[in-house]
Order: sequence, then structure tokens, then C-alpha cells
Amino acid sequence: MRTNTNSAIQTIFRRRSVGKLQSPGPSDSELITILRAGAAAPDHKVTRPFWFVVFEGNAREEFGDILARGLLMRLDKKGLEATPGQLVKEREKLLRAPLVIAVGAKVDAALGLPEQEIISAGAAAAQNMLIAATSLGYGSIWRTGEIAYDNFVKSSLGLSEKDFVVGFLYFGTVRDDSSLEPNDPEISQVMSIWES
Repeated sequence: MRTNTNSAIQTIFRRRSVGKLQSPGPSDSELITILRAGAAAPDHKVTRPFWFVVFEGNAREEFGDILARGLLMRLDKKGLEATPGQLVKEREKLLRAPLVIAVGAKVDAALGLPEQEIISAGAAAAQNMLIAATSLGYGSIWRTGEIAYDNFVKSSLGLSEKDFVVGFLYFGTVRDDSSLEPNDPEISQVMSIWES
């Protein structure tokens, strides 16, 4: 039996990156739905290499202190010092939305999977979560930056140096979504039809 896929496709085109999101964020039950959508992403051998870390409330500020420490260490390695403004910016990164989920991808050498496939599975999980949140009526944005490659930050998330931070997903309510046009791209510049 064929199901109606129009709503799923419309949700994909409706999803847009929104830099600043306000409360309310997803409820506890909606958060579980978002996480389950992430864990349902395709991955090689159904190993589920995903690792999700949820930040809400004060946890966002507490992790901001971790991010500031990571910045200090990165700059120290370069012989530089952080400015007060840089430290404030780092501490406030997760305050841009009421809910933030760090998405990791764990490498298990015993499985012998290429790293690219593990990263791709993590990216698929992140996309599933963004689409799920959009379908629930929330805005979102996917961010990375230096913190995604910082081993101190990885360790603070429960990841090892060999693992990957795919990104930090921010979720919340869009202040004014009237200016958010659907993302309906022109595909002629990004595809071809192979002919022998």
C-alpha cells in the first residue's frame, strides 16, 4: 500500500536554518521523538554509531564553561590569549536556543567500517532530527566550528579522540517565520544523468 508522502516532502522543503531560537523548545515527549528519529537513520550493518548529548536549562551554561576552557587551550597552543569578548561568546554559544543536541559518531575499529560511513551515518541522524523538529513546528540550525574538532570538547561529550562530532543541533521556536521561504533548490547545477 502506497502512503501519502506529500507531508514528509513538504517538511524537507520547509526546513530552514534559523540562527536564534527562543522558548519554548520541544517538550520531553517531543525530544524523545526527535532523538528516536535520529537513531532511526540508516547506517552500515545497523551498528548505530550515534551518540547524542542533550543540553537544556542550566546545562547549556555549564557546557559553555567547557567550551571556554577548550578555547583557552586551543589559543594557548598557538601562543595566544583569549579576549574577554571571545570567552563570553564561547560561553554563550548554547544559549542561542532552548534545546541543543550534540551529535557524535563513534568509531569501532573492530567493525572495520570506513570512517566516512560512520560520519555519513551521524550526518543522516542529524538530518533526521532536523526534519523531525520541523515536522513538530520548531526551528533549527546545525552548527560545527572549531569546537566540533576539539579533543577536550569531544572528551567532555563522552567521545574519544578518534570519534567525530558531527555537529551541534539547536532547536526552538522561530520568532517570526513569515520571512522563511521554503528551500526549493534548482537542481540543474548539482546533477547530471550518466550516459555511456
